[in-house]
Amino acid sequence: MTTSDTTFELTAARAADGVLYAELAGDLAWDSADELLDAVRAHLDPASAPSDIRLDCARMTLCDSMGLSALLALHRHAEAVGVRLQLDHRPPFLDRLLLLTGTYEHLTGRPETAGPDGDTPSGAADGPRFPGL
Repeated sequence: MTTSDTTFELTAARAADGVLYAELAGDLAWDSADELLDAVRAHLDPASAPSDIRLDCARMTLCDSMGLSALLALHRHAEAVGVRLQLDHRPPFLDRLLLLTGTYEHLTGRPETAGPDGDTPSGAADGPRFPGL
């Protein structure tokens, strides 16, 4: 097994509007999935949970099966406390992974579609840039 040269980085901040904004950079993979889960779950106390969680995926370079598992677990934890998880600025490779695994609609809230040339929908235009990140 090879190791990645891309360092995973996560920046998270709660804005005045009650939304938790998190920016992912690098590989969301077997060695970083727990870091994402731990960081965001720390904000999911039902008494003080954010209104929404917005993950900016624009700088994500890879998402393997453990990364996908982390996104699904995060979605499950957020739903359990009534918080909406949004994956913003998804790179095309992430949309392809979600489509191939049948998790696109579940994680994006949008119907699974692909363009006539087989291209997947891109989350590049989704959501605002995150304040303070």
